[in-house]
Amino acid sequence: PLLFVWPPSIPFTHYFANNVANFPYDQSLRELVGTLSRQVQLVDGKPVVSLHASTRAMLRADELDSVYFHVLTQDRKLLAGDQDLPIPALAGVAGVLPGEVYFRDMEYKGQDIRVAYSYIAEPQAPVEQWVLVEVAETTEKRTQLANRIVASVILPQFIIIPLAVMLVWFGLSRGLRPLTRL
Repeated sequence: PLLFVWPPSIPFTHYFANNVANFPYDQSLRELVGTLSRQVQLVDGKPVVSLHASTRAMLRADELDSVYFHVLTQDRKLLAGDQDLPIPALAGVAGVLPGEVYFRDMEYKGQDIRVAYSYIAEPQAPVEQWVLVEVAETTEKRTQLANRIVASVILPQFIIIPLAVMLVWFGLSRGLRPLTRL
């Protein structure tokens, strides 16, 4: 039974490894969205972005993945960042609270990306006055971490499962020897 259960366990291991790998990188994206959000001021209901060079450098500083960001009004006016980064539809605002960080996965420039986004708004402001802050990164680091997790789980199983099969066979053959003699 171990030999039959082992192959189907690999996709489950990969699924959980991806979840584990996403957590720390999602936290990092969440912090970047917070940092970028603090650079947006609402003055008389109008957004003003004061993006310092150090903040821009921090957003772009990644050795392995590409990082993209933008700050947009609801009428798609770019206030800062990458113009062509895909944005969620206005209909996607239903059930979304300003200040909360949300995540989605998508493809951009032929690469898988993970997007963290939040809306900034004054209390009681209509949806049309909300400002969208998005930070996205490619998923290379996540994939590498997930693969390392899978390898660290699956590789020991190459030793443990054959060893367990041999021990079960040895135990059963010794235990059934008196019955065989009988």
